[in-house]
Amino acid sequence: MAKQTMKALRETAEAMLEAGISNKQQLLAAVPAVVALQDATRRLGYTLNAAKDVVRRLVEACSDYAHEHPEHVFDETFSVTPVGVESGDLAIEGRIYHYSRGFDGFVRTEPGVLLTQEFIRGLPEGWTKEKAELDLAGIKSAAPDAEALEAAGLRRKIKCCWSLLQQH
Repeated sequence: MAKQTMKALRETAEAMLEAGISNKQQLLAAVPAVVALQDATRRLGYTLNAAKDVVRRLVEACSDYAHEHPEHVFDETFSVTPVGVESGDLAIEGRIYHYSRGFDGFVRTEPGVLLTQEFIRGLPEGWTKEKAELDLAGIKSAAPDAEALEAAGLRRKIKCCWSLLQQH
């Protein structure tokens, strides 16, 4: 059996959604389509993540070179704003590419060291926010029933999954 393209898998699934799943015959046709599309999106996700990593590293390499040699790369189009944002245009084979180097949040001064909760709690007052979020482990250990959850304005989130267990 030849592998179907992502487009073909998606179109098949869309057609099945359009027709609906209202009998066992439609279910028997749809479940393999669901699993095939899930598998294809997972594989595509791995490929996309790898490509994003390569793009990120190439952007950094090109930007590092441009930042270190602005007069050689940009000629008279290079400028720096009062807040330190750099920009310039680069002509390559009849196309103009725009470069900008600004600021996007904050990172640790030590390369590769993460902004841990412990580190963030140690920052000066006013530099952090308190973040309220559900403690799933706490709710699980309390073992509330449906009535207790509803009284708190919650309900259990349904998760459905189809997978291929065995192939003949």
